[in-house]
Amino acid sequence: MSEKKKVGLALGGGGARGFAHVGVLKTLEKYKIPIDYISGTSIGALIGALYSAEPNAKKLEKEILQTDWEQFFDYTFPQKGLIKGEKIESFLKKRLGDLKFDQLKIPLFITAFDIENKQEIIFNKGDVAKAVRASISIPGIFIPVENNGRILVDGGLTDLIPTEILKKEGADIIIAINVDSAKERKNPIKEEAVCVKGKKQIPGVIYTISKSLQVMGAEASMAELNSDKADFVVNLKLGDVGTLDFKKIKETIKKGETASRESIEKLKKMTENNPFKDFIEQIANISILKEVSKNINKVTSEKCEK
Repeated sequence: MSEKKKVGLALGGGGARGFAHVGVLKTLEKYKIPIDYISGTSIGALIGALYSAEPNAKKLEKEILQTDWEQFFDYTFPQKGLIKGEKIESFLKKRLGDLKFDQLKIPLFITAFDIENKQEIIFNKGDVAKAVRASISIPGIFIPVENNGRILVDGGLTDLIPTEILKKEGADIIIAINVDSAKERKNPIKEEAVCVKGKKQIPGVIYTISKSLQVMGAEASMAELNSDKADFVVNLKLGDVGTLDFKKIKETIKKGETASRESIEKLKKMTENNPFKDFIEQIANISILKEVSKNINKVTSEKCEK
């Protein structure tokens, strides 16, 4: 009898675009594709934590739609970051309490980045809310988080879709959710630099940072996924939804649901057990082992005769 394949789900970063993860979770639940591990960075860490604590995608969607996410933007003088993060910390504590990783219903791995030691940090024990707060600390926007003497920022800085940890933990199949699949950067063009002041208005700092992160995220995601670190990638084309565009959450969730539904047949085939195929593979392995054993015995026998 073949063992059930273990499925790992990697939830990438992308700010408000990451709410599309909820739509994907709804689809996976609807078609009964079980998730054995979840990894997440930035918004993926937030969604992953909420879902791992209570695996109910419809309930999670309802909660997210009822939450005013822009209320958590407690702006401050930009010495360490534009947003203090105290309000989002309060929300996380209220929602997750003192929940520890070993109390979650689905094993969870959250990534952050130690900017002083230039090292990726993976949380899988301790306080879940603290780990999420560290992972969502977008550099320049949120004030970084201190933990065990480390200064931590958004895990997506170097690993936008954390897949490797799932493989190390024993996932047989890794599904990566990419919310930045559209190629943001167009082909370069030549242009003249002029001294005349133009009429186009310079956008605010939030808009500039948001768009910059979106472009960098798209490039990083493609580079990450092109290295074949996932068995299946759900690419979500979210159009004009920006990194800090929290007014389109309902639309974003729907797009995630629609895109993942288009891939559901492939996902089902990939995650379903195939006893006959497993049996054939086992027979092949036994044959190989017999052949190896035969050769070892032959070599040993020859050495003894000498």
